[in-house]
Amino acid sequence: MDDAPVALRAEIDLGAIRHNVRQLAARRGDEVVGVVKADAYGHGAVPVAKTLVDEGVGRLAVATLPEAVELREAGVEARILVLAAPLAEFLPAYETWGLEAVASSAEVAEAMAERAFGQPVHVKVDTGMHRIGLAPDDAATFVRRLQAAGVPVEAVWTHLATADAPDPGFALEQVKRFDGVLRDLGADAPPLVHVANGPAHVRLPSLTSRPALVRLGGVLYGIDSDRSMASATARLRPAMRLVTRVLHLQTVPPGESVSYGRTWVAERPTRVATLGVGYADGLPRSLSNRGGVGIGGALYPVAGRVCMDMTMVALGDPDGLASQVRVGDEAVVFGTGGLSVEALADAAGTMAYELTAGLTARVRRVFSED
Repeated sequence: MDDAPVALRAEIDLGAIRHNVRQLAARRGDEVVGVVKADAYGHGAVPVAKTLVDEGVGRLAVATLPEAVELREAGVEARILVLAAPLAEFLPAYETWGLEAVASSAEVAEAMAERAFGQPVHVKVDTGMHRIGLAPDDAATFVRRLQAAGVPVEAVWTHLATADAPDPGFALEQVKRFDGVLRDLGADAPPLVHVANGPAHVRLPSLTSRPALVRLGGVLYGIDSDRSMASATARLRPAMRLVTRVLHLQTVPPGESVSYGRTWVAERPTRVATLGVGYADGLPRSLSNRGGVGIGGALYPVAGRVCMDMTMVALGDPDGLASQVRVGDEAVVFGTGGLSVEALADAAGTMAYELTAGLTARVRRVFSED
């Protein structure tokens, strides 16, 4: 029930996404592919996709067929590339829904050729990521096989493993391997290539002189996948703020513990607030006794283990600043008024994408155009 009262919400600023895509599109002339997989990194795939299309983005990318179908059923008519490796029996669904597919292996390419698959195909080259894709020595052969079967090969592409690393050297080696495939193809090369993801787009020089697509994911949402990206993304705006409320207050006497396992014990009388967020909402349990939450402009540490539905924070001296906190007060898990999502991810020992994409359906998304 969307109208039921909730303590926990993810505030999504679609205006920030508009700002970010404009900033990113202006960097160079490559055509933007808006990556809205994983529910737009937790930001809401349908509202984000419609915002991007409104901003002139004509291509979107998702990870799975159900993600693509959700967009189609919501009326999104942009071109949609499904990035996952398809199974042969999935190919009719691509045609039914008007989706673009990845030729991810010899087996998939052969199934497409035998079917005379009618949707645009993007041939994936594995230049070193070693997840999916054709080996560089085989890619040109299968591009020609598809073309000979009448399959519309739209692009060849690859994915970079270290574009967001402090030393992107291996990514540049991957580009060299990819260029070798283009040389092998010669005049048979498809009309488009795509090599750059978001980190490569903001940190590296142009990676190809050919007509190119650029796949923009986390940067669209103002999120850094690695701290070394901070200077390159300084003009982007975070699009999500995760906010809950104080549900309960108590003073814990010295020697008493908080939460499971007694991993936090009060050394002195301590005011403790219980918040309406837990690991069933996507808050990592690794934040137990780590990280902090913003309440009333101050940052308070997590006290004890993160529970399924609740998390406690230590406010401190009951007669000090803690006395100003009230039940019902807003508590910022990340975003303005609390830690950045990147700082909270550091405390959790993970990356920011995992925090936003990991938010569950219990977290209500509230959209604005601030």
